[in-house]
Amino acid sequence: MKKLIILSLLLFTSFKTLAINVIDIAVPDEFVTTMEVTDEYPLVKTGYLTQSISSITDFYQQQLGDPLKITGSENYRTLYYNYQNRKVRVSLYHRNYVTEVSIMIEKTL
Repeated sequence: MKKLIILSLLLFTSFKTLAINVIDIAVPDEFVTTMEVTDEYPLVKTGYLTQSISSITDFYQQQLGDPLKITGSENYRTLYYNYQNRKVRVSLYHRNYVTEVSIMIEKTL
C-alpha cells in the first residue's frame, strides 16, 4: 500500500511538472503577467506589453518558428503553433497603447 501511495505521488508530481513546463513559453522581457492557469487544461497565460503586434509576432516567430496559421488584422492577431506536442494559440490585441497577449495551450495532440 505504501508503494502505491509513493508511486501515485510520483506520477502526480511528474504530470504537474510537465504542465508547468509547457506554460513556460517564452515571453518578451517587459511582459506583465495578469493571469496564469497552470493546473488544468487549457493552460493559459495572459498579460500585456507596450510593443506593437508586429514586433510581438516577430518575437514569437523567433522563439517558436513560423506559425501553422495566422489570422486577424493590425489590431488583432492570432498565431497558431504546435509546441511540445500541444496546440498553442497566441492571441494579440492592441488597444490604449498596450498589446494584450493571451497564450492558450491545449492537451496533447
